Amino acid sequence: MIKLKGLFVQSGIISKMLILIGFAIVFTVFGVFVWTLFKGTATDINSLKLMQLMQSLGMFVLPPFVFAYFCTEKPMTFLHLDKKLNWLHIGFVVLFMLVIIPAINLLTSLNQQMVLPKAFAGIEAWMKSSEEQLAKFTEQLVNVHSLGALTFNIFLIALIPAFGEELFFRGTIQGVFKQKTHIVFSIWMTAAIFSAIHMQFYGFFPRLLLGAFFGYLLFWSENLWLPVVGHFVNNGVAILFYYLKCNGYRVPDIDSIGTGNSMWIGLLSLCLGVFGFFFLRSTIFIRNTPKA
Repeated sequence: MIKLKGLFVQSGIISKMLILIGFAIVFTVFGVFVWTLFKGTATDINSLKLMQLMQSLGMFVLPPFVFAYFCTEKPMTFLHLDKKLNWLHIGFVVLFMLVIIPAINLLTSLNQQMVLPKAFAGIEAWMKSSEEQLAKFTEQLVNVHSLGALTFNIFLIALIPAFGEELFFRGTIQGVFKQKTHIVFSIWMTAAIFSAIHMQFYGFFPRLLLGAFFGYLLFWSENLWLPVVGHFVNNGVAILFYYLKCNGYRVPDIDSIGTGNSMWIGLLSLCLGVFGFFFLRSTIFIRNTPKA
C-alpha cells in the first residue's frame, strides 16, 4: 500500500510549486462550482461575498494543508502552526502595524506616481483599469451599515485572508524556497509573489515590503500566528475605518494619513517602523535563539 503522507517530500522546488498550484486550481474550481449552486438564491452583494469566501478557502486555506500532508513528514511543523501564542510578541506586532499605517500610505502614494514609458501605454491603461475595478469591488464589500455586517466583513475580508494568505505564502511558498535556498532569498521571493498576485500594481512596493516583514516575522519566531496577526490588523483597521466613514462618523480617511499635508506623519511613521523592525528582531529572534 502506497504511503500518501510525505509522498513528495523529496521533490524539488519547481515540482512542489506545481503541486501547490495544482491543489489551488482544483480547490478554486470546486469553490466556483459551489458558488454557482448558491449564487442564484443570494442578493448581488451576498453573491459577491460568497464568491470571496469560496475564493479565499479554495485558493489559499485548503491547498497548504493538503500540500503539507503530501509533501512533508510533519505538516503542522512545516506550516509553523504547532507553537503556542506569545501574547507579548502579539502585542508588539499589533502596535507595530498600527504605527506604520501612515508609512504604508506614504509609500503607496509614491508608488501611485509611477508612470510607464509611452511604449507601455497600453499596459499602463490596463493596470489603471484593473485598479479601478478592484476598488469598486472592494467598495461594494465594505459598504455596510450594521454591526452584524461589519463583524462578518471582518471575518470575510480580514480574518480569512490573513490566515489563508499567510498560510499559503509564508507558511508554504516561503517554506518550500527555504528548504533549497537562502532564507533572505526565500523571504523576498515570496514577498514579490505575494505582492504580484494581488494585481494591484500601484501598491506593489508597499505590499512587497509588508510581505517581507511578515516573512521575517515567521523566520524570527517560527510561528505563523505572528504574521497572521499582523496581516489581520492591517486589513481589519481599514475595514473598521471604512465602516465608520460610511455610517457618518467623523473619522479621517485612513488611506490619506501620512500623505499630502500630513506627509511628516508618514515620514515619522517610516522612521518608527525601521526602529520597530529591529526592535522586534531583537525581541523575538534573539530571545528565541538557544544559547550555545
